[in-house]
Amino acid sequence: MTSKFPNSHLLSTLKSLLQIGQQGSTKALVWLLVAQSGLSLIVSGCSATNSANSTVKSVSDHQGSSTAQSSAPEKQTVVHIGYIKASLSAIAKERGTLERELAPKNIKVEWVGTFPSFAPVLETINAKSSDLGAGGDIAGLSALSGGINACIIAYRPANRNSEGIVVHADSPIRKFDDLIGKKVIVNRGGISEHLLLKLLEKENIPKDKVSRVYMKPDEALPAWASDHVDAWAVWDPWVASAEIKYNARQIPLPAQVLHYSLYMVDRDALKEKSEAIKEVIAILAKEAEWLNKHPQENQKVYQKVSGLPPEVVKRTFERRPVDGVLPLEPKVIADLQSAADWIYKQGIVQKRVEVRDALCPSS
Repeated sequence: MTSKFPNSHLLSTLKSLLQIGQQGSTKALVWLLVAQSGLSLIVSGCSATNSANSTVKSVSDHQGSSTAQSSAPEKQTVVHIGYIKASLSAIAKERGTLERELAPKNIKVEWVGTFPSFAPVLETINAKSSDLGAGGDIAGLSALSGGINACIIAYRPANRNSEGIVVHADSPIRKFDDLIGKKVIVNRGGISEHLLLKLLEKENIPKDKVSRVYMKPDEALPAWASDHVDAWAVWDPWVASAEIKYNARQIPLPAQVLHYSLYMVDRDALKEKSEAIKEVIAILAKEAEWLNKHPQENQKVYQKVSGLPPEVVKRTFERRPVDGVLPLEPKVIADLQSAADWIYKQGIVQKRVEVRDALCPSS
């Protein structure tokens, strides 16, 4: 703010007033001094006000900026999960367990699938469209041999009664040795191929004496049902589906071959969002515990996500192993190493897998 009375005008006015009488000039002088003082105060006040306003504005702007920064939402972490139909992950998805528990932690789940087996899930992990997934150990070990940039973070207890080799009710195949010269459907590099080859080895039957026909489970059922092949090595619920829908029967197996399920994670994703992925694994572990304790609810949701008839689901659950998402332990690591060495020696994979090097870092 500037004065409306320049200093030159004030001096001229003062000279004029001094020419007036003593009393009048004195009064005028007093008035002039008061006016000048008031003017100075006004000018000073305006300057101070402007300065204060400028300071308030500056602080306000700064506080506003700080508030905006502090109130800005934290970046959400997104975890992509590839999943198999009718798996634990599929059940957790249906129940909304992960979404419900992760939302308060600013973690979002995006589901990739569904898939009939672990091999296509592993392909999504290799393509960076999934961060993690779970499925059969042989498929996981085969993918590791093939160079997938993933690690094993947890496992599920071994299947003991839910795998088998099915034939038609009127088939002449009655025992395992009867498979010689026959065609058997297996999933390439997966648990059913491992099952068949392991049993052939145990019975001292050369593996080329039985023809392997490679098909994914969802493709295999109609092929087997149409009698294009003689037998089908597979797991539940496919075994139960063949038994109930097509009156299939299982042939007795000479030995039991244990297979675990593996939870595998893309290594780059684990580095980028380690805490979020560990949260997902921990919640899935709790979900498995809850489902084991509530079999009726488990079966109900399983039937919904699988779309299978109630009788198929019932039989599947009669043989279904206890679920779980467990940390790797020495016995399991040793079993996996034995399986990895075996599939390498059999020529199923081209590179040996060192299982301990394939475990996810704990920190």
